[in-house]
Amino acid sequence: MIRTAGLAALLGGSFLTVAALSWPVATAAYTVGDEHLDLAQRDVRVVNSFADPEANDNVVAQAVFPGTLGAPLALRKAHVEWSSGPWAGTGEGDGLASNPVLGSGNANFDNSWQGVAAAAGSNENVHIAMPGSSGSTLAFTVSPVSDGWEIIYYDTWLWDDGPGAPVAGALDLQSIATHEIGHVLGLGHTSVPGQTMSPTITGNGTDARSIEFDDVAGLQAIYGVESPSKPRIEAVSPDHVVGATFTITGVNFAATGNEVWFTNVAASGEPVKVTGVASTGGGQLITLTVPQGAAAGEILVRTSGLDDGSVLSNAFPFDVPVGLKQLQPGFSSVGGAPPLLTATGDAAPGGSFTLQLSGGPS
Repeated sequence: MIRTAGLAALLGGSFLTVAALSWPVATAAYTVGDEHLDLAQRDVRVVNSFADPEANDNVVAQAVFPGTLGAPLALRKAHVEWSSGPWAGTGEGDGLASNPVLGSGNANFDNSWQGVAAAAGSNENVHIAMPGSSGSTLAFTVSPVSDGWEIIYYDTWLWDDGPGAPVAGALDLQSIATHEIGHVLGLGHTSVPGQTMSPTITGNGTDARSIEFDDVAGLQAIYGVESPSKPRIEAVSPDHVVGATFTITGVNFAATGNEVWFTNVAASGEPVKVTGVASTGGGQLITLTVPQGAAAGEILVRTSGLDDGSVLSNAFPFDVPVGLKQLQPGFSSVGGAPPLLTATGDAAPGGSFTLQLSGGPS
């Protein structure tokens, strides 16, 4: 949760358990709970119900975060900070010089971005803004998390989506989310000053965008230090429309039986998965076609074996051009081209016209 009075106080935990926030004075290590997220709980979605313009005024697209703008982009970056390695190989993408590398977890943990949903129920791994307030509380994490989680932000407060520093009087959404995500991952508060999981942050909170040494140590205690055998995506050939062929380059892919996870255009929370995929080049190359239902977002590769994060790769940016077929999945097209739109009638302002979509339901 968060409080403000010169301080932005982050309270983790649940409806039942709330930790007060003040600047730590004692030195102690991270704390962990008795929960963690298994491979079935790696999906992340946003219900973009933030009301203030400042929460969604970042409309500059970033190639390394395809398909995402505004508050969802800030929240996506907050998850990326906890990922196993530098985002897109270099860690680029944040809007502040104080956080030059996104992706600092170095643990067997990565999320799967599953887009922006119109609505979601309880325990569906979502971020959502809620009208009203609760005293000085700004945001909180609902637990337990192992059966699904929610991070809820009170929309009474002024949220800023970045990518730079927030406007005066606003809170940095990315930073507050980074702290709350730590609770989702199983971390409690630490008494080590200057950490993202410290029980307090100052000012608008931007320092919490970057996880620090004690945060990393806590994450690794829960999920393990990144395994040398963990698959890793290093590059993807130019992305294509649904049905086109592309190549994933990396290391530690299985010879057979790989799964490739895609962001789902339906934003259902379940990745689109292509299963039984072989690799070549000694586990360094995977070639496949973009499946129906894949959307701009990211891809991951899962190998067979243990049911933990050591068999799931880092997430990597993946762009799928948005054609009408994806926006209207009930219609088919020929050769991958979108259905044809034609308009007839008066095109002048105030005139009437007819818009016709050629093609029929698939």
